Amino acid sequence: MPETDRSIDLHAHTTASDGDHTPTQLVEKAAQIGLTALAITDHDTTAGIPEALEAGRRIGLEIVPGIELSVEYANGQCHILGLLIDPENRTLPERLREIQHNRATRNARIVERMRTEYGLDVTLDEIKEVAGGKIVARPHFAKVLLAKGYVSTMQEAFDEYLAEGAKAYVPKDTLSSAEAIALIHRAGGVAVLAHPNNLKRDVEETEAEIRRMQSEGLDGIEARYSKHAPEDNTHYLALAERLGLLTSGGSDFHGPSVRPEVALGQVENIGQEGPRVPAPVALLAALKIAQRPQPR
Repeated sequence: MPETDRSIDLHAHTTASDGDHTPTQLVEKAAQIGLTALAITDHDTTAGIPEALEAGRRIGLEIVPGIELSVEYANGQCHILGLLIDPENRTLPERLREIQHNRATRNARIVERMRTEYGLDVTLDEIKEVAGGKIVARPHFAKVLLAKGYVSTMQEAFDEYLAEGAKAYVPKDTLSSAEAIALIHRAGGVAVLAHPNNLKRDVEETEAEIRRMQSEGLDGIEARYSKHAPEDNTHYLALAERLGLLTSGGSDFHGPSVRPEVALGQVENIGQEGPRVPAPVALLAALKIAQRPQPR
Protein backbone atom coordinates (compact mmCIF):
# COMPACT_ATOMS: atom_id res chain seq x y z
CA MET A 1 0.00 0.00 0.00
CA PRO A 2 1.52 3.37 -0.98
CA GLU A 3 2.57 5.63 1.89
CA THR A 4 0.17 8.30 0.58
CA ASP A 5 -2.70 5.94 1.44
CA ARG A 6 -1.59 5.90 5.08
CA SER A 7 -2.90 9.13 6.46
CA ILE A 8 -5.53 8.51 9.15
CA ASP A 9 -5.59 8.13 12.93
CA LEU A 10 -8.79 6.78 14.44
CA HIS A 11 -8.00 7.13 18.16
CA ALA A 12 -7.02 10.44 19.77
CA HIS A 13 -7.96 12.45 22.88
CA THR A 14 -8.50 16.13 23.65
CA THR A 15 -8.87 18.26 26.76
CA ALA A 16 -12.53 17.22 26.79
CA SER A 17 -11.27 14.13 28.63
CA ASP A 18 -7.60 13.59 29.48
CA GLY A 19 -5.66 14.93 26.50
CA ASP A 20 -3.24 17.86 26.42
CA HIS A 21 -4.62 19.55 23.30
CA THR A 22 -7.92 21.35 22.84
CA PRO A 23 -10.01 19.95 19.99
CA THR A 24 -8.91 22.83 17.75
CA GLN A 25 -5.25 22.36 18.63
CA LEU A 26 -5.46 18.63 17.98
CA VAL A 27 -7.09 19.15 14.58
CA GLU A 28 -4.46 21.72 13.65
CA LYS A 29 -1.70 19.33 14.70
CA ALA A 30 -3.23 16.54 12.63
CA ALA A 31 -3.31 18.77 9.56
CA GLN A 32 0.28 19.86 10.13
CA ILE A 33 1.56 16.29 10.07
CA GLY A 34 -0.41 15.47 6.92
CA LEU A 35 -3.32 13.42 8.22
CA THR A 36 -6.44 13.40 6.06
CA ALA A 37 -8.82 12.07 8.72
CA LEU A 38 -8.79 12.07 12.52
CA ALA A 39 -11.16 10.45 15.02
CA ILE A 40 -11.91 12.34 18.23
CA THR A 41 -12.42 9.59 20.81
CA ASP A 42 -12.47 11.15 24.27
CA HIS A 43 -13.16 9.00 27.31
CA ASP A 44 -16.88 8.75 28.08
CA THR A 45 -17.74 12.14 26.56
CA THR A 46 -18.63 13.69 23.22
CA ALA A 47 -18.04 17.24 24.46
CA GLY A 48 -15.03 17.90 22.21
CA ILE A 49 -16.68 16.87 18.95
CA PRO A 50 -18.48 20.11 17.95
CA GLU A 51 -15.31 22.20 18.26
CA ALA A 52 -13.28 19.58 16.39
CA LEU A 53 -15.83 19.42 13.57
CA GLU A 54 -15.76 23.19 13.19
CA ALA A 55 -11.95 23.22 13.13
CA GLY A 56 -11.95 20.38 10.62
CA ARG A 57 -14.31 22.25 8.31
CA ARG A 58 -12.15 25.35 8.52
CA ILE A 59 -8.87 23.53 7.90
CA GLY A 60 -10.12 20.92 5.45
CA LEU A 61 -9.52 17.83 7.60
CA GLU A 62 -12.11 15.05 7.91
CA ILE A 63 -13.15 14.59 11.53
CA VAL A 64 -14.59 11.23 12.59
CA PRO A 65 -16.91 11.78 15.57
CA GLY A 66 -16.16 9.16 18.18
CA ILE A 67 -15.95 8.18 21.82
CA GLU A 68 -14.05 5.68 24.00
CA LEU A 69 -16.35 4.00 26.49
CA SER A 70 -15.14 2.38 29.71
CA VAL A 71 -16.79 -1.02 30.05
CA GLU A 72 -17.01 -3.47 32.95
CA TYR A 73 -17.05 -7.17 32.13
CA ALA A 74 -16.55 -10.39 34.06
CA ASN A 75 -12.75 -10.31 33.93
CA GLY A 76 -12.21 -6.60 34.51
CA GLN A 77 -12.46 -3.44 32.45
CA CYS A 78 -11.95 -2.76 28.76
CA HIS A 79 -12.57 0.09 26.34
CA ILE A 80 -14.86 0.13 23.32
CA LEU A 81 -14.52 2.79 20.65
CA GLY A 82 -17.62 4.23 19.05
CA LEU A 83 -16.59 5.54 15.62
CA LEU A 84 -18.69 7.58 13.19
CA ILE A 85 -21.34 8.32 15.80
CA ASP A 86 -23.97 10.92 14.96
CA PRO A 87 -22.89 14.05 16.88
CA GLU A 88 -26.52 15.20 17.10
CA ASN A 89 -27.82 11.95 18.57
CA ARG A 90 -28.57 12.54 22.27
CA THR A 91 -29.02 8.93 23.45
CA LEU A 92 -25.37 8.33 24.22
CA PRO A 93 -24.60 11.67 25.98
CA GLU A 94 -27.75 11.37 28.08
CA ARG A 95 -26.81 7.92 29.35
CA LEU A 96 -23.27 9.11 30.10
CA ARG A 97 -24.58 12.07 32.10
CA GLU A 98 -26.76 9.66 34.05
CA ILE A 99 -23.75 7.47 34.88
CA GLN A 100 -21.67 10.49 35.93
CA HIS A 101 -24.47 11.72 38.18
CA ASN A 102 -24.93 8.30 39.76
CA ARG A 103 -21.21 7.95 40.41
CA ALA A 104 -21.10 11.40 42.00
CA THR A 105 -23.96 10.57 44.36
CA ARG A 106 -22.81 7.02 45.17
CA ASN A 107 -20.39 8.07 47.92
CA ALA A 108 -23.04 10.19 49.63
CA ARG A 109 -25.44 7.25 49.53
CA ILE A 110 -22.84 4.96 51.17
CA VAL A 111 -22.32 7.50 53.97
CA GLU A 112 -26.07 7.86 54.43
CA ARG A 113 -26.48 4.10 54.84
CA MET A 114 -23.63 3.94 57.35
CA ARG A 115 -25.09 6.77 59.41
CA THR A 116 -28.83 6.09 59.30
CA GLU A 117 -28.92 2.30 59.10
CA TYR A 118 -25.91 1.36 61.25
CA GLY A 119 -25.27 4.41 63.45
CA LEU A 120 -21.72 5.00 62.28
CA ASP A 121 -20.42 8.52 62.95
CA VAL A 122 -18.76 9.17 59.60
CA THR A 123 -19.04 12.08 57.18
CA LEU A 124 -18.26 12.47 53.51
CA ASP A 125 -15.94 15.38 54.34
CA GLU A 126 -13.83 13.07 56.52
CA ILE A 127 -13.59 10.53 53.74
CA LYS A 128 -12.68 13.19 51.17
CA GLU A 129 -9.93 14.40 53.51
CA VAL A 130 -8.48 10.89 53.67
CA ALA A 131 -8.63 10.72 49.87
CA GLY A 132 -6.41 13.79 49.76
CA GLY A 133 -7.91 15.30 46.64
CA LYS A 134 -7.97 12.02 44.72
CA ILE A 135 -11.12 10.30 43.51
CA VAL A 136 -12.96 8.93 46.55
CA ALA A 137 -12.98 5.12 46.57
CA ARG A 138 -13.97 2.40 48.99
CA PRO A 139 -10.48 2.07 50.56
CA HIS A 140 -10.88 5.64 51.84
CA PHE A 141 -14.12 4.64 53.57
CA ALA A 142 -12.31 1.65 55.05
CA LYS A 143 -9.53 3.84 56.44
CA VAL A 144 -12.02 6.10 58.21
CA LEU A 145 -13.86 3.12 59.69
CA LEU A 146 -10.55 1.68 60.90
CA ALA A 147 -9.37 4.99 62.38
CA LYS A 148 -12.63 5.36 64.31
CA GLY A 149 -12.47 1.84 65.69
CA TYR A 150 -15.57 0.51 63.95
CA VAL A 151 -13.46 -2.28 62.44
CA SER A 152 -10.10 -3.76 63.36
CA THR A 153 -8.74 -4.26 59.84
CA MET A 154 -9.23 -2.88 56.35
CA GLN A 155 -10.44 -6.30 55.24
CA GLU A 156 -13.08 -6.30 57.97
CA ALA A 157 -14.30 -2.92 56.73
CA PHE A 158 -14.85 -4.40 53.29
CA ASP A 159 -16.34 -7.65 54.52
CA GLU A 160 -18.74 -5.92 56.91
CA TYR A 161 -19.69 -2.74 55.08
CA LEU A 162 -18.12 -2.13 51.65
CA ALA A 163 -17.85 -5.31 49.58
CA GLU A 164 -20.59 -6.26 47.15
CA GLY A 165 -23.53 -7.47 49.21
CA ALA A 166 -22.18 -5.96 52.46
CA LYS A 167 -24.24 -3.70 54.75
CA ALA A 168 -23.48 -0.28 53.21
CA TYR A 169 -22.64 -1.38 49.67
CA VAL A 170 -24.15 0.71 46.87
CA PRO A 171 -23.76 -0.65 43.33
CA LYS A 172 -21.59 1.34 40.94
CA ASP A 173 -23.33 2.48 37.76
CA THR A 174 -21.24 1.11 34.91
CA LEU A 175 -21.63 0.14 31.29
CA SER A 176 -21.57 -3.50 30.30
CA SER A 177 -20.10 -4.38 26.93
CA ALA A 178 -23.59 -5.19 25.65
CA GLU A 179 -24.99 -1.81 26.73
CA ALA A 180 -21.98 0.09 25.37
CA ILE A 181 -22.28 -1.58 21.98
CA ALA A 182 -26.02 -0.96 21.87
CA LEU A 183 -25.55 2.72 22.77
CA ILE A 184 -22.98 3.15 20.01
CA HIS A 185 -25.29 1.50 17.50
CA ARG A 186 -28.22 3.66 18.57
CA ALA A 187 -25.99 6.69 18.00
CA GLY A 188 -25.37 5.49 14.45
CA GLY A 189 -21.79 4.39 15.15
CA VAL A 190 -19.55 1.39 14.72
CA ALA A 191 -18.40 -0.44 17.88
CA VAL A 192 -14.71 -1.39 17.94
CA LEU A 193 -12.78 -3.05 20.78
CA ALA A 194 -9.87 -0.74 21.62
CA HIS A 195 -6.30 -2.01 22.13
CA PRO A 196 -7.21 -5.70 22.51
CA ASN A 197 -3.88 -6.52 24.18
CA ASN A 198 -5.12 -4.53 27.17
CA LEU A 199 -7.52 -7.33 28.00
CA LYS A 200 -4.37 -8.91 29.48
CA ARG A 201 -5.51 -12.43 28.69
CA ASP A 202 -3.76 -15.20 26.82
CA VAL A 203 -4.47 -15.74 23.14
CA GLU A 204 -7.34 -18.17 23.66
CA GLU A 205 -9.02 -16.12 26.41
CA THR A 206 -8.70 -12.92 24.39
CA GLU A 207 -10.33 -14.55 21.40
CA ALA A 208 -13.10 -15.90 23.62
CA GLU A 209 -13.83 -12.41 24.97
CA ILE A 210 -13.84 -10.94 21.46
CA ARG A 211 -16.24 -13.68 20.32
CA ARG A 212 -18.49 -12.96 23.31
CA MET A 213 -18.59 -9.24 22.45
CA GLN A 214 -19.16 -10.10 18.79
CA SER A 215 -22.27 -12.02 19.87
CA GLU A 216 -23.42 -8.75 21.50
CA GLY A 217 -22.93 -6.84 18.25
CA LEU A 218 -19.25 -5.80 18.31
CA ASP A 219 -18.31 -4.65 14.81
CA GLY A 220 -14.52 -4.68 14.90
CA ILE A 221 -11.22 -4.60 16.75
CA GLU A 222 -8.40 -2.05 16.85
CA ALA A 223 -5.94 -4.37 15.12
CA ARG A 224 -3.47 -1.58 14.33
CA TYR A 225 -2.38 0.20 17.51
CA SER A 226 0.59 2.32 18.55
CA LYS A 227 1.71 -0.03 21.32
CA HIS A 228 1.31 -3.23 19.32
CA ALA A 229 4.38 -5.01 18.08
CA PRO A 230 4.24 -5.90 14.35
CA GLU A 231 3.34 -9.47 15.26
CA ASP A 232 0.38 -8.18 17.34
CA ASN A 233 -0.97 -6.31 14.34
CA THR A 234 -0.56 -9.39 12.18
CA HIS A 235 -2.32 -11.56 14.74
CA TYR A 236 -5.32 -9.26 15.18
CA LEU A 237 -5.69 -8.61 11.46
CA ALA A 238 -5.83 -12.37 10.88
CA LEU A 239 -8.23 -12.86 13.79
CA ALA A 240 -10.55 -10.17 12.48
CA GLU A 241 -10.59 -11.75 9.05
CA ARG A 242 -11.29 -15.18 10.51
CA LEU A 243 -14.16 -13.87 12.67
CA GLY A 244 -15.57 -11.55 10.02
CA LEU A 245 -14.85 -8.38 12.02
CA LEU A 246 -13.83 -4.96 10.79
CA THR A 247 -10.50 -3.44 11.85
CA SER A 248 -9.49 0.01 12.99
CA GLY A 249 -6.17 1.71 13.67
CA GLY A 250 -5.20 4.46 16.08
CA SER A 251 -2.35 5.99 18.01
CA ASP A 252 -4.31 6.61 21.24
CA PHE A 253 -2.66 10.02 21.35
CA HIS A 254 -3.11 12.02 24.55
CA GLY A 255 -0.17 14.43 24.52
CA PRO A 256 3.28 14.78 26.10
CA SER A 257 2.16 15.14 29.71
CA VAL A 258 0.09 11.95 29.61
CA ARG A 259 1.78 9.60 27.12
CA PRO A 260 4.95 11.23 25.81
CA GLU A 261 5.94 8.03 24.02
CA VAL A 262 2.87 8.10 21.74
CA ALA A 263 2.86 10.55 18.84
CA LEU A 264 -0.18 11.58 16.82
CA GLY A 265 -0.46 9.64 13.59
CA GLN A 266 2.13 7.02 14.57
CA VAL A 267 -0.12 3.98 14.54
CA GLU A 268 1.85 0.94 13.39
CA ASN A 269 5.29 -0.30 12.39
CA ILE A 270 6.05 -1.34 8.86
CA GLY A 271 8.34 -4.25 9.67
CA GLN A 272 10.36 -4.75 12.83
CA GLU A 273 12.68 -1.77 12.30
CA GLY A 274 10.48 0.56 10.31
CA PRO A 275 9.06 3.82 11.66
CA ARG A 276 5.50 3.99 12.88
CA VAL A 277 3.12 5.37 10.28
CA PRO A 278 -0.57 6.36 10.15
CA ALA A 279 -3.30 3.84 9.46
CA PRO A 280 -4.48 3.17 5.89
CA VAL A 281 -7.38 5.18 4.49
CA ALA A 282 -9.18 1.98 3.47
CA LEU A 283 -10.01 1.24 7.12
CA LEU A 284 -12.24 4.28 7.35
CA ALA A 285 -14.00 3.47 4.08
CA ALA A 286 -14.88 -0.01 5.38
CA LEU A 287 -16.14 1.39 8.69
CA LYS A 288 -18.40 3.85 6.85
CA ILE A 289 -20.05 0.99 5.00
CA ALA A 290 -20.93 -0.57 8.37
CA GLN A 291 -22.52 2.60 9.75
CA ARG A 292 -26.08 2.48 11.05
CA PRO A 293 -27.81 5.75 10.10
CA GLN A 294 -30.37 6.49 12.78
CA PRO A 295 -33.61 8.46 12.60
CA ARG A 296 -33.56 11.44 14.95
